[in-house]
Amino acid sequence: MKQQLALLRELQNNDLELDEILQRKAEIMSRLQENTGFLDKLVEDLNAQKGELEEIRSLQRQKKDDLREVTEQLTSRQKRLRDVGTTKEFNAVEKEIEAFKKSTEQTEEELLHLLEIIEATEKSIGEKEEKIVQLREGIASDEAEAERQLATLDRTIERLGTRRDEARGQVSKRVIYKYDFIRSRRPGLAVVAAKSSHCEGCFMSLPPQQYIEIQRAETLETCPSCNRILYFWEDGLTSDSQSEESIEA
Repeated sequence: MKQQLALLRELQNNDLELDEILQRKAEIMSRLQENTGFLDKLVEDLNAQKGELEEIRSLQRQKKDDLREVTEQLTSRQKRLRDVGTTKEFNAVEKEIEAFKKSTEQTEEELLHLLEIIEATEKSIGEKEEKIVQLREGIASDEAEAERQLATLDRTIERLGTRRDEARGQVSKRVIYKYDFIRSRRPGLAVVAAKSSHCEGCFMSLPPQQYIEIQRAETLETCPSCNRILYFWEDGLTSDSQSEESIEA
């Protein structure tokens, strides 16, 4: 069982490294998606603003037509005023002229306001278009770097996956089942050291007899509190030292 526990620790180290690599890959993908989503939203806002600008310009054209019509009517009434023969008719035409003048002034003010809105909207559109160009350039650069990083991570994932399969092939199915079950319920460490009669996973005290069994390493022992698989900490030091010597050699 001591050898099985050593293999299990090796498997766990491999799995933890693999988890970290997969997390880094997910973060890179998430960042790219976030940037793309921001760009899509900006393009959507730009298109909506262009649509609004076209509506405002259409209203501006309509107001110009209205102003031209009112101006023509005003000119017509001013000419007619010179030809009226009675005071009553004069007053009526003069009243119409005043109404057309007010209408002209109001339409001119509306056109001025629309012009200000158009200029502000055009400026905003220009700024958005410039920002979109910059953002696209940044995203293209990020994607190129991300592709390089992802390719490196994929190679590491493949290497770790091969090592994991090899390690799992050397551990008994019963132990692997226990290990996988714990990791599915408690992400992270499934195999921890027992030191000074304590579980190094949850730091709870272990029964004296169980601590003796853990030192013997003849059976698979789990923590009564957190259910993690336990190994004697000195065994871990020995195997870690041997692994380092093997790597250095």
